[in-house]
Amino acid sequence: MKFTDSMSPVSWVYSNFFILLLCSFVILAMFPTPSDAQVFNYREVVIEGNNRIDDESILRFANLPPSGEVTADQIGAAFRNISDSGLFETLDIRPGSDRLVIEVTEFPIINEISIEGNEGLEDEQLASVIKSTPRLVYSPSLAEQDAAAIADQYRIAGRFAANVIPVIIRRSDNRVDLVFEIIEGGVIEIQRISFVGNRAFSDRRLRRELASRQAGIFSTFVRSDTYIEERLSADQQGLIDFYKARGYMNFEILSVSVETTTKRDAFFIVFSLREGPQYTFGEIEVTTELANINLDEYSREFRGKTGDLFSPALVEDGVRRMEFLAINQGLPFVFVEANRDFDLENQSINLNFNIYRGEREFIERIDITGNSVTLDRVIRQQFEVAEGDPYNQREIDDATTRIEQLGYFSSVNVTTERGSSPYQGVIKVEVEERPTGSLSFGGAWSQDSGLTGKIDLIERNLLGRGQLISFGLETGDNASYVLEFGEPRFLDRDVALTLSTSLETTRGLGQQFNTEQFQLSGNVAFPISDSTRLSLGAGYATYRMQSVFSVSKIVRDDAALGAGDRIFAGYSLNFDSRRTSFDLDKGYVLRFGQRLSQGTSDNTTILTTEAFVGGQVVALDDFLTLTGELEGGIINSLSGDSRLRDKFRMSSGLMRGFAANGIGPRDFLVIAPEDENDPLEFRYSDPLGGELFTALRLESRFPIGLPDK
Repeated sequence: MKFTDSMSPVSWVYSNFFILLLCSFVILAMFPTPSDAQVFNYREVVIEGNNRIDDESILRFANLPPSGEVTADQIGAAFRNISDSGLFETLDIRPGSDRLVIEVTEFPIINEISIEGNEGLEDEQLASVIKSTPRLVYSPSLAEQDAAAIADQYRIAGRFAANVIPVIIRRSDNRVDLVFEIIEGGVIEIQRISFVGNRAFSDRRLRRELASRQAGIFSTFVRSDTYIEERLSADQQGLIDFYKARGYMNFEILSVSVETTTKRDAFFIVFSLREGPQYTFGEIEVTTELANINLDEYSREFRGKTGDLFSPALVEDGVRRMEFLAINQGLPFVFVEANRDFDLENQSINLNFNIYRGEREFIERIDITGNSVTLDRVIRQQFEVAEGDPYNQREIDDATTRIEQLGYFSSVNVTTERGSSPYQGVIKVEVEERPTGSLSFGGAWSQDSGLTGKIDLIERNLLGRGQLISFGLETGDNASYVLEFGEPRFLDRDVALTLSTSLETTRGLGQQFNTEQFQLSGNVAFPISDSTRLSLGAGYATYRMQSVFSVSKIVRDDAALGAGDRIFAGYSLNFDSRRTSFDLDKGYVLRFGQRLSQGTSDNTTILTTEAFVGGQVVALDDFLTLTGELEGGIINSLSGDSRLRDKFRMSSGLMRGFAANGIGPRDFLVIAPEDENDPLEFRYSDPLGGELFTALRLESRFPIGLPDK
């Protein structure tokens, strides 16, 4: 058939329609329909090659009938199902005239796992990320995942060129040794960290806010100069917090550029910044539509003032204080919202604290999981709310922080879910335990104490109760034995109870007599404000002077009085402005305490008073840190005379450059000359301690050009 010159294509189709229809039927008949698909009939299923895995399990994977007929599609699906089980190294399904044969080769059993080629990282660190397990079935996909996890450990350590290859070594009885062969490559360090767009702070100052560090002369020992992508994210957040804490509320990180050298042996990191203006506090007001709210009382809870540098942390603290005041006044579901109004002309931020009543939502329950050692009550004690109390997210956030500060857990995750009704919430606390005990050994030599050895045993979460117990042993010419027990939540309140007993002995080296002192004491401490704690203590002590071979009359007279046993009681008031202050450039600490002791054998009454004030100021763009400390004490004899046991014994840390007992009065010896015409010789002897002391310490710290580390 062909077209003629006078025939159009349309005319040709009409004239040959029946011929085309017949050809179409012939072509379609050449392709099988689903009903014509190949079908296999069999009377039984035979499974070959399996040793550990039974026939029934393989048939269950295949999802085929034990006899009958199956299509090719069903056999293909069975092949995929058995393969997906991950139990077989090879698989073949052969349909026959009267039986269906499934032939398998099982994956071998892992005999042992080893790591080769690692020098920069320890076996224990790498083994902790391996999921393959000896005496279980070898899985190629799982081995590849393990290799990738090991490579990630090297990437975190800065070895981006590390290559990990899983290799199996065949053994008898279908067993294999799994070996991870590692080619470590070199450490890629951060050669330079620089900033673009920073005007208020220097590059050097901003680098101090980063966890990442530039490579320096200590790179062999400090690994913070290796590039880690996760650490870079934390660095960006650290810069944002740094600027906003200093009033730069419009601060932005425009971009972070990470490049390598041409030899790919070092990284260059460039932060592109936009600082924006520095804001101060503008007008500050507190408003509400609620009745029975004293606005002046709530205004006093905010510690910021107009003209001070704006601090988001200070605003957050003000909101928390106001909401806490509402709770104390019996006003549930009262919340505070801090609204900001930017005054671009004056570069200030006006604040409006709006007090409002929120939705009524209660805490249905608190669920705690993951604490295999720590008791539930230790975690619950960190919450100032309980089941049935009004829900307050700020209280939950504060409790989360307190749980983290316990130091008992490596991770803490606190979430809230909807409870059994729309007005109830369930707080879920998920924790992961960490070791809380430590055992340390040490040794030292000093001119004052000679050769000493030291052992310290500390458990900070005794039996999961949150209690502390410690034992310290120090041997040498000056020996001590100290046992201490601490309960941070005595009577389930914010009261810290401490019980301690100690035995101290001194022998020779600077003193012409030996001493032995035993002490048993107890102390409770509790807060009386956000920044002030009060400690109350009492105890009993014994004091003995032994082997008195001093020629000092004062020492001999005191030794002749006998034992210096006494009971004592006292208090200490501690104020720390840093607990509540958000001024990052300064802070101060005040301590004042008195102790009254009564001798049980010599009827002496002694009042000891000590005070301490310390402050710190950071200046010159945090380049210079100035610290000042003034400390003093006085002993008053209310009855009788003070004895050597009561004196201030100046420790070596009181004034730099002085040895222990190196400050204060000393008795002296008068040595007669051999020749009567020579003058008398006066030689100082035993330190006697004093009844009054004052010490002033001034210190400045600044960098001297060496690397930041």
